[in-house]
Formats: sequence, structure tokens, C-alpha cells
Amino acid sequence: MRMRAALCLAPLLWSVAASAQDKPLVIPQAEGEKHGKIFGRALACGVARERVDAAIAAGRARMQAAVGRALTDERYLLSLDDALRLETSLPAPSPAACEKGIAAFERLEKTAP
Repeated sequence: MRMRAALCLAPLLWSVAASAQDKPLVIPQAEGEKHGKIFGRALACGVARERVDAAIAAGRARMQAAVGRALTDERYLLSLDDALRLETSLPAPSPAACEKGIAAFERLEKTAP
């Protein structure tokens, strides 16, 4: 009897496992730190604050869709803010670093919904 139940559940478990593999793992703290560095570097290199604010709002919406509001507010936004403050408090980046930073910002801006 147990073997029959296990065989009946196998396709269900297989489909759940397959759908879980379709979604990439999202760690709010890591994403917030990564995005904060990019946004901070963009601000330090002279990108308009309005563009950065729009990208932050898009990133927040994307993170809320992935992990929910609580994790977004408690983890993603806090680590984003810390990294952004650090990047903007550092000395001005070199022109080569600015090129890389602006390119990374534009890539992130293009992924916005």
C-alpha cells in the first residue's frame, strides 16, 4: 500500500522539483549590496539622481515580486542603503571605474520592468 502511494506521489514531486528549478535563488541581502554598490558608483560618477531613484524603485518592485514585502524591506533595502552610503562616501572614482560603473548601472536599468 505504501509503495503504491509513493508511486502516485512521484509525478507530483517531480513537477514541484522542476518548477523550483525554474526560479533562480534570490538572496535579498546579497542583491541589495550588489545593487547598492552599482547605484552608489553611478551617483558618484554623475548619473542624475532621478535615474538612480527610478532604478531603485524598479529593483524594489522586482525584489518584492521575488521574495515578498517583508524580506524586501528588512533585508534588501537595508543592505542596499548601506552599500549606497559607502560608495558615495568614498573618494571620487577614476574615469575607468566610472565607465564600468555607468555601464553596470545601464545594464541594471535595462533589466527594469
